Amino acid sequence: MKRQRFTMLLVVALSLAALASSFAPGVTASVAAAPDIPQSVQPAPASPPVDFPTVDPSYIYNQLFYMVTHFQRREAGYDNNQPVSVNGHDEFAAYWQAEMLRDLQGFGAQARHDAFHVDGWQGRPATVEAFNVEVTVPGVTHPEQVVVIGCHYDGEASSTQSANDDGSGCAIELGVAKALATYWRTNHLYPARTLRFVIYDAEEQGIFGSFHYVNQTVNGDLGNIVAMLNEEQNGIGYPLRFLGKTSNPLLPTTLWMTPLTNNQAYNDTQSFTSAQTQAITAFRSLMQQDAPTAFAAFRQLGYGSLTYRNDQNQPVTQQIFTPQDLQYTPEADDNLGGSDNYPFALAGLPTATFIGNYSYYDQNPPPWSYPYDQPQDTIQLMNVFASGSEAEAKALDLSLALPGMLTTWALAQPAVLGFAAADGKPLAAISDIASTTPGAAIALDASASYDPTNPGATLTYSWSFGDGGRATGVATQHAWASAGDYPLSLTVSDASGSRTITKTIHVTTSPVVITNPYQGFPQDGRPRANPAVTLPQPENTSPLGGSSSTGTPGVAAPGWLWALVAILAIIALAAIAFGVSMARRPAMNTAAGVVSPAEAERQRREQAVRGLLTPRSPDQRPPEGSGSE
Repeated sequence: MKRQRFTMLLVVALSLAALASSFAPGVTASVAAAPDIPQSVQPAPASPPVDFPTVDPSYIYNQLFYMVTHFQRREAGYDNNQPVSVNGHDEFAAYWQAEMLRDLQGFGAQARHDAFHVDGWQGRPATVEAFNVEVTVPGVTHPEQVVVIGCHYDGEASSTQSANDDGSGCAIELGVAKALATYWRTNHLYPARTLRFVIYDAEEQGIFGSFHYVNQTVNGDLGNIVAMLNEEQNGIGYPLRFLGKTSNPLLPTTLWMTPLTNNQAYNDTQSFTSAQTQAITAFRSLMQQDAPTAFAAFRQLGYGSLTYRNDQNQPVTQQIFTPQDLQYTPEADDNLGGSDNYPFALAGLPTATFIGNYSYYDQNPPPWSYPYDQPQDTIQLMNVFASGSEAEAKALDLSLALPGMLTTWALAQPAVLGFAAADGKPLAAISDIASTTPGAAIALDASASYDPTNPGATLTYSWSFGDGGRATGVATQHAWASAGDYPLSLTVSDASGSRTITKTIHVTTSPVVITNPYQGFPQDGRPRANPAVTLPQPENTSPLGGSSSTGTPGVAAPGWLWALVAILAIIALAAIAFGVSMARRPAMNTAAGVVSPAEAERQRREQAVRGLLTPRSPDQRPPEGSGSE
């Protein structure tokens, strides 16, 4: 009887809805013309499996949505224990760190905060230090060699979500980490080289975080960096069409590479050594295989088509990730020097930056120019660019996933990161090597070392500095008295065996210093909007408050009629709610404390953030380590 009563109520509700629609023909036309476009990615079964780590588009989108809607206004140098509603900078870093460590659980991942001074915006001195966040996973066979994956997490002074620039990069890094760990667990593998995930701070103020990283944090280790992969503003790129319309072109996702000839951003490539030139050339050649392989993987995983719409708002399904579409993932020289790859490339290292649309500040921008560095840069507007609606768009999911897939394929290559099986011995890892000059002590630690076969094993550490000096313990300091090359060795041991890692330390009176061309040109943090760009309105809320902007205006109705329709709709909805609750009551779990999976995940995320955050006074730097921010 309860189910029969629910059915009767549903019929009544539908009848009322039909009655209401008969009084609003304009709205009816709008709804009828809405395209039937799926809003989430549901891949078809894959056959056979792809032979490298593959990212989950939905995971990347969900992480992006959560981070940028919860942790906004991320100004570097100003989050003096401010509420998250005022400045979400530190909370964003804490959440990203916790999620990264969760994704990489079981692979010895260790986090550290790397603080540095920033002046702040022009006319507004910074109140606290900025900080990069680095998560390290030690390698098995060549732990002395390093691959860096980076992006930035700060925003402008006027920013809100900073979703595209560069919340997207932070979410893609998480997606890459999750894909790698899943693949490693399934195949009982580990990274062959050491992998460092980094989110850089103060990029918007002058790329200060990555320049600090190159000139200070890893300055003594630059010769051991194999490659740097940079996740810049993504999501407004292939296979997205502006507003989801077939009349608009496919937008490209570009791979910026370290140039070998001078251009407007690089004027000293001739100083690259022969070894550096060979490494950059080999890396660029390898990356030419990246997009074809990633495209094939997407199709193999079931992402071979996408539904757009024509100018009549009717759905049109087209093939994507085809060989013909490889033209939309061009490889080009970096000639802008405007992102965190820049100091690495200036140092002569192989780099690849994945970036979507960046035409907003052009003099004659196309209509699909996305407003990065503007307050309007939100996940909702990214969806509008992808489909015309603020709801999750499949095109945006895939556009965010593409750089992640390009990254995981590159990392799977033996010449870049490579993978290897564990050999039963503990893994040895040495922290970043800072600038090394005679008489200056540098801090060293081996906290990322662990035993894959016995993660809880007690390790012992033995250091040899190549100048007769020795030390024990997980952390130490050392200064070399004179210039020269010294073999730095660390031996890590437990009951299962030992492993030794050796790096050559180049102690010099003239360490490499990469000049930051943005230094000395303070910004105010409020980039001017481009008046030549008209941003689209979401089609379900027109600026005039009428119907969906499908070309059919709404038809006005008398106020008393709409009031009556509203009252009837409220009554119908209440009846439906009551009917549903009565119909489902016998099957409900009434145990105390039971929550939905979505609510449990939300609580887990917020608990992770609360557990990592600790109040700090203005003169305190963010504490290092994986257990706190």
